Amino acid sequence: MPKKEKKRLQVVISDEQDALLTKLAYELSSPEQLVSKSEVIRLLIATGSQETEGRKEELRELLKRLEAEDSEKGS
Repeated sequence: MPKKEKKRLQVVISDEQDALLTKLAYELSSPEQLVSKSEVIRLLIATGSQETEGRKEELRELLKRLEAEDSEKGS
């Protein structure tokens, strides 16, 4: 059986977003199992896709707000 090819995605995140990822990874980790930030992203993608049904307009507004915050920081 052929091995599945993994996709790579590179994104730029803020220090605050990185801190949130680190915090969540730490909270999900246990002495038996450490959770990486990459695993947190995969979990968020899986749960986010389930939660977005019926909330597309709300998410579009959130995206606009995040883009506005990014452009303010870039100025």
